[in-house]
Amino acid sequence: MTDPLPALAASGAGELVLALVVPVVLVAVGTYVGVLLALQSFFDASSWEEATTGDAGE
Repeated sequence: MTDPLPALAASGAGELVLALVVPVVLVAVGTYVGVLLALQSFFDASSWEEATTGDAGE
């Protein structure tokens, strides 16, 4: 049984897919985490529960 990732990378189309998809996924995840951290900082919340329930200002 072969691993699908090296088999995909061995083909020309697979290299193109890996070269495009991996950076896009990394940027998307990094942006998502960055936005969540910025929102938590903006609402001055010490936890996600506090930020989502709106108890930060009370």
